[in-house]
Amino acid sequence: MKLIINIFLFCLFSSNLYSFEEDQKSFELTKEIITQQIEAFKIEDADKAYSFAAPYIKLRFDNSDVFMKMVKENYEPVSNPKDFYFLQSKVLNGDIYHQVQIISQSNKIYIATYSLTLTGSDWKISGCALSLMDQESV
Repeated sequence: MKLIINIFLFCLFSSNLYSFEEDQKSFELTKEIITQQIEAFKIEDADKAYSFAAPYIKLRFDNSDVFMKMVKENYEPVSNPKDFYFLQSKVLNGDIYHQVQIISQSNKIYIATYSLTLTGSDWKISGCALSLMDQESV
């Protein structure tokens, strides 16, 4: 009986370790995707920024120019940050969520919560919620 319990615990631990390692790889990959999209926004490369959007987002915005216009109007800190830092990352129902601290050009601090979904074999950005913090950067 003890041998069966030990085998069960080993298998459980091993599967959790594999999942943790896979999550870490996915976190790094999705952070890079967010970084590349922000960099594309900064140089106004609408096509590249749009390429990171999930199919659901592309259904809402017919083309890269419409998408870029929406981002500039509604997500200015994301489209032209002074700086940004990754905070927390989580997996929920197979999607990855990243909290990103963004410092705007006017030194206001925002928290952007990005969601990314696996589309085929590629991670795509499926949403971004932006919240203004009560403090300013120095």
